[in-house]
Amino acid sequence: MNGCYAALDHGVNRRLFLSPAMSRSAPRFRDVIGRAHFPALDGLRAVAVLVVIVGHAYPNQMPADLGVDAFFVLSGFLITRLLVREHVSAGTISLGRFYARRTIRIFPAYYAFLAVNFVLDAVRGQRWSTALLVSGLTYTVNYYNAFNHHPSTSIAHAWSLGIEEQFYLLWPFAFLLLAREGRRALLVGAATLALAAVSWRSFLTANGADVAYLYNAFDTRFDNLAVGCILALAADSPRVASAAEALAKRVWYPVVTVAVLLMVRTMSPAWLHYSLGFTMYAVLVAILIAQLMQVYASPLWSWLEHPVTRYLGRISYPMYLYHGFGFTVARHTVQGQAADVVVAILATIALATGSYYVIERPFLTLKHRFASPRGNTEAASTHEVMGVG
Repeated sequence: MNGCYAALDHGVNRRLFLSPAMSRSAPRFRDVIGRAHFPALDGLRAVAVLVVIVGHAYPNQMPADLGVDAFFVLSGFLITRLLVREHVSAGTISLGRFYARRTIRIFPAYYAFLAVNFVLDAVRGQRWSTALLVSGLTYTVNYYNAFNHHPSTSIAHAWSLGIEEQFYLLWPFAFLLLAREGRRALLVGAATLALAAVSWRSFLTANGADVAYLYNAFDTRFDNLAVGCILALAADSPRVASAAEALAKRVWYPVVTVAVLLMVRTMSPAWLHYSLGFTMYAVLVAILIAQLMQVYASPLWSWLEHPVTRYLGRISYPMYLYHGFGFTVARHTVQGQAADVVVAILATIALATGSYYVIERPFLTLKHRFASPRGNTEAASTHEVMGVG
């Protein structure tokens, strides 16, 4: 997340995007997909976490779950691209090194957040049940929520982190098994898993399953991540690259994608939202990712690569963790919903900055020790891969 692409490329690309139409010399999808740093994705991550925060403040105007969908697709895409690069360069995947990198990246901030909430809740007399404590420690809050009607707890929002961790645990194994048969087998496998998840969720929806289970369970939400995996696996195909380039032919095309995404999300009836809806949102987010990676240097989208936006993307993980504290600060300092949101965002940024520099950064310096011995795959990627929701 905190890397940068070549300054020369950035300057050239900014000059090329001065008209609504894509210039022939503008970066094409087939060229961008080969870079170590994927432009615009840090900015998209910043937008996603702000959508979550604003959505929790204005639930009737902004669907916070769209931010979650964006993070799921991003995680599936980035993790799979890292696995592909390592497999191509080393001929295999080091599961030990992969899990070590994920542990260093995600565990310190999460368990610090967990400890803070446990202590504060105890002081307030809100002691955690054994089930809640165990689910928090084992990254299974998603299933705690699923089987308990999504109760309001201080760590309820960690459900998405549980889904992310379960994905990190299972997908590399599946990747290794499928990779033995080639890229096509990987693509078919990811598509099959996505189809299985949406089919299972649709079946449960049709039979009146609790929406808390449909929303929180890994087995009903894996398709969101699988869509990102599919994009990562198909990205090197000339046909897919051509389609992606056509979808970014005009710099305003992503506006259409966002408009369609919002329309589909807000106008879908509950049965469609919980059955096919999550998959449709993920597909639209994947299209948006492919578009933004190509139009990022145009005046319309250059803010995605602004240092401030990229910084917010870099700290989006702790921002998600602590945004509840941000709202607590706002409730005790200002009055008025608009002011609450502004203060909540600022307080969240301050708390996230502290978490990032005090807790996360010291551990991140260890990641190079667990890079792939051949190809230095994850070190080569300047994105810090993690998800929030």
